[in-house]
Amino acid sequence: MADESHALVPTEGSRLPDPYEQRYMAGEGTVLYRHKYSAPWQLHLIFVLTITAVFGAAVAAGGLVGGAIGMAVGAPLFGLMWILFSVLRVTVSEGHVNVQYGLFGPKIPISGIEQAELVQYNWRRFGGWGIKRSLAGEWIYNMPGDGGRAVRIVWRDARGKRHVTHVGSPRADELLQQIGRARGALPAGASPAALEPGDP
Repeated sequence: MADESHALVPTEGSRLPDPYEQRYMAGEGTVLYRHKYSAPWQLHLIFVLTITAVFGAAVAAGGLVGGAIGMAVGAPLFGLMWILFSVLRVTVSEGHVNVQYGLFGPKIPISGIEQAELVQYNWRRFGGWGIKRSLAGEWIYNMPGDGGRAVRIVWRDARGKRHVTHVGSPRADELLQQIGRARGALPAGASPAALEPGDP
């Protein structure tokens, strides 16, 4: 972490964490960036149509009783999926970039980041939105409405295994800037790679 004479401070306008973030995404050291990206109405519509289709199929197969049973079984499952995949949270602290799509996502150590860059991605390459893995083994956490903008992070975990993670965000520029600030504050020799040209 940075020493007190070079202490990092959150950017102006940084919001306070919500209860979930306070408990599960507190960060390590100063939190520089916090973004909570809620799903657009189109994604909510997809979930509603899916639940309606499941109910309709259950009624067609087993009548109203079958439909009621189908809803009793299927609605909680779809409701849980709806809750889990309706929010993408990203926190950048002095110690980690924490990404959570619902309950899932990596906790990327700042000291393990080799490269971070702004990219324009094609959702077809990853097969859609959500939590996806490309044929090249790169992961993306995204949802509709980010304009195809993401920060591509190349990093290594504690065992030295290399990962590539894309984080889609309508505020990708700011996310990249705060990752650069956190990397720049690391003690000399703490990062496996120097800042890339153009990093803040």
